[in-house]
Amino acid sequence: MRLLAWMLILGMALTAFAQDDSLEITQATGNNLFKTAVENYSQGKYQATVEELKTLETSLSKEPSPNRETLGLIQYWMGICYNRLQDFSEAIGRFDKSLALDYAPVDLHYEYGQALFAADKLSESRLQFRESLKRKFKRGVSLYYIGFISRELGERKKAFTFFKAIDKLPEEEAQEVRQAAEMQVGDIYLEQVEKRSDAFKSVETYVIPQYEKAFEIDKESALAPQIREKIVKLQRKYDLILFQLRNGRPTLNPPYFLRISQEFGHDTNVTFSPAQTTISSSKQASLYSKTDLIGRYTFYVRDYISIAPELRFNNTYYFNREPEIYRNDNYLIAPAVRTAYEHTLWKKPAAFLVDYDFSEARRDVNAEEKLEFSSRSHAIMIGERFNYWDFGETTVRLRHRMLDSYIESSNSNTSSLVFEQIKSLKLNTLLFYASYDRMRVTDDLFDTDSFTFRVDLIMTRVKDWFTPSFGLSYTSTDPINDRDARGREALINPSARISKTFKKNWRANLKYDYQKNDSKDDENFAYTKSVYAFEMEYIF
Repeated sequence: MRLLAWMLILGMALTAFAQDDSLEITQATGNNLFKTAVENYSQGKYQATVEELKTLETSLSKEPSPNRETLGLIQYWMGICYNRLQDFSEAIGRFDKSLALDYAPVDLHYEYGQALFAADKLSESRLQFRESLKRKFKRGVSLYYIGFISRELGERKKAFTFFKAIDKLPEEEAQEVRQAAEMQVGDIYLEQVEKRSDAFKSVETYVIPQYEKAFEIDKESALAPQIREKIVKLQRKYDLILFQLRNGRPTLNPPYFLRISQEFGHDTNVTFSPAQTTISSSKQASLYSKTDLIGRYTFYVRDYISIAPELRFNNTYYFNREPEIYRNDNYLIAPAVRTAYEHTLWKKPAAFLVDYDFSEARRDVNAEEKLEFSSRSHAIMIGERFNYWDFGETTVRLRHRMLDSYIESSNSNTSSLVFEQIKSLKLNTLLFYASYDRMRVTDDLFDTDSFTFRVDLIMTRVKDWFTPSFGLSYTSTDPINDRDARGREALINPSARISKTFKKNWRANLKYDYQKNDSKDDENFAYTKSVYAFEMEYIF
């Protein structure tokens, strides 16, 4: 029964491919005899059409020499209607009568084949689809039916031949069934190799690539999730891909991540850090363009170590070409390696983290419209990611950063202690971030100790249209060797974002960011600014 149910579902799905406007039925619109039947049929009133055609059949049969062609059309037309009403036994009888009257329109064998297929008369159905194929009517779908039926009858070689024959058809005839046919070929491969002792090799070499070929035809189709499920099921069954680490944490699938974004925005007060230790406010606004690219691939060493090389590139260009503005033009290249050792803590998944980050920045430091070396840094981080609380994941990190500036006196070392916490609020999510940063500069006048606290609220999607998020950050900086001049500084940074996802990979963001830094040294450290931006990003 399960097989029959599947066959009926497939039959109903492919019935949609049939031409509902038969040439013969269309021509009947000019015949007053069929006026009522045509009206009912065009409105989808198939049962009323049948009743009208039966009345005409009875009336014509009383004539001494009824027109065989007209009677044949009536039988054929009723067969079409019964197919639409899913009364397949009646449809079969009507198509038989049509053929007996030597009335066989080009699509009759195709329609007849579907009715027989749905009635589980597979051998007879295959013969009708062969006739449809000979008459070059819907060759792609007809070939698919023949291949599917042959497979159900245990004739795998025939099935394979007919499925592959679809590849030889013109695209317009093959496109509606090409993906399904390629999936069926994968099913045939699987049936052949699963009985072998080395099945996993053939599954990896032949079966999965065949399913992937089918999937690539149309990743957005209704059939694509079923094909993807087949691939994942085989990968799990034959341990071809690591899906879960030893502590139960799932692996990344896919293991790669690529994000490309382009942002256009307006900065009300472009700021510049000429020595990495002071902040100069231009008190001028500018439009800007920012391009950002980040790529990462995660490798797994057995089921407990992950290694993820990463590369980031960022380029910023300001359209206001005043020297105070365009000296902010810059680009950054930042490769990194991120590793994790998976284990358990409090009987829950945890990971010991070790990261290395390198970055080199080039900036128009001399306002000559030429990007030159600005800074270079190396950073080492160790940390622990764990789940002590049930409401979300916690991460604690120790980080040390060594920076070389184009101004030697601005070289610095920064040691940081970072705490991050995720809290699930059912539909919304809270992100907490806190850090203590101890920066020591070659010119010790600029040594600082600072504390940062930030909270972000990521809300659920609003009416399935956009996703809002809000953030608020506060940083308190103690210039330990220059307190008299600067005092304790405070940076307040609220922000907001509205995001809209298109399909699976594209996302548009509207962003607002406000910064206000209070300092007794107004000239070098105090500033206020707002940034408005629109960003498009592609995530692969």
